[in-house]
Amino acid sequence: MNTPSDPPASKLGLILLEVSWALFGVSSLVLGLRLFSDLYYMRTFKLPSFFTLLGLLLGLAGQILITYSVHWGLGRHIEGLQLAQVEMTMTYIWHAQPLQLLANTSGKLAIATLLVTLHGPKFAKAKSIFIWTLAATQTAIVIIAIAMIYAQCDPVEKLWKVSLPGVCNGRERNEKWAYLQGGVSSTVDLALAVYPIVLFWDLRIQALKKLVLSVLFAFGIVACICCIVRTVNISRLGQTSDLTHEVAELVIWNTVEMYLVLLAGSLPGLRPLCNKRVRALSNRQSSYEYPSRDSHMAHKRDFALKLANLPHSRTKAFASTSNNNRSQESTENFFANMGNGHIMKTTEFNVVHGDSPSRAETPSGQEDERGNEQGKASRGSAGSDLEIGRVRTT
Repeated sequence: MNTPSDPPASKLGLILLEVSWALFGVSSLVLGLRLFSDLYYMRTFKLPSFFTLLGLLLGLAGQILITYSVHWGLGRHIEGLQLAQVEMTMTYIWHAQPLQLLANTSGKLAIATLLVTLHGPKFAKAKSIFIWTLAATQTAIVIIAIAMIYAQCDPVEKLWKVSLPGVCNGRERNEKWAYLQGGVSSTVDLALAVYPIVLFWDLRIQALKKLVLSVLFAFGIVACICCIVRTVNISRLGQTSDLTHEVAELVIWNTVEMYLVLLAGSLPGLRPLCNKRVRALSNRQSSYEYPSRDSHMAHKRDFALKLANLPHSRTKAFASTSNNNRSQESTENFFANMGNGHIMKTTEFNVVHGDSPSRAETPSGQEDERGNEQGKASRGSAGSDLEIGRVRTT
């Protein structure tokens, strides 16, 4: 058989590639940030991150096969393709479908393993059983669905090589199980999206945080809608012989659902990274911003004028006591030194001469008038010696 020439990609095939690779890029970026947050900030690598990474790798493998399938004719009408092109198209697409189903399931396991760590102590066991039941049901249904895909035909290769002798008696059975798998998958998507929303609104956290977390998990609701659309359109495969065209639309819905589930499993894990960045940004904005030299000098002059209008006892640059010989520095010299471009640190302290009589030494129930008078005199004399001390550091 001669090798067929490469058919041009159809519009539907190009849409499939653009949507799928764009979602893969977004999912990869989010997962990369998630892993950075886990390993750098949290210093851990937990099950949600593992299942999300596994799902993305499985999705990438399926994405590559879908790209080859589009190259051979996926999205084009079957009458415009040669037999070899049809067989190559169906070969890649049938092998890509199990990978996408496993990637979808892995993303839901990531969400489930995250949710079991979030619920509070109230009904904790019942909540855990509910979450793990959803995860186990989804996994079992998908494994059986994959087995039924490859059990449709005898031999198995006839599933994609239509020219091969054999029979395909399992197509109707596979279609019915696909309906069941789609129904279970959409139910799990909805449950994993609604459950955390209800859980968060019962927690005592800020309303904004509740809203953000609810929106992050709400990707599962959109994934549920995609799964419903895909499941409803399964019947079209049994009613048409134009498989290369009809399958492409189902693959688009399946791909969108898969990546939305992976995003729903990755986005909540970015919260530590977002908190760190927001906190750093807030600290940067609230830090001291150095003014220009002109505004700085104007501020000093205004401050000097205000200080000059204070009582004399408050205008000493440095404190001195009556029994030491330390030199005193004038207010003018003090502010002159401030103009050298240094950062000034000023510590204020009060110096009081004389001891005030302690009330604790006065007998209970008696008032020592002479002690009070002496205390007042002492405080009065000390008031004249009260000075403001400042210590400068550069």
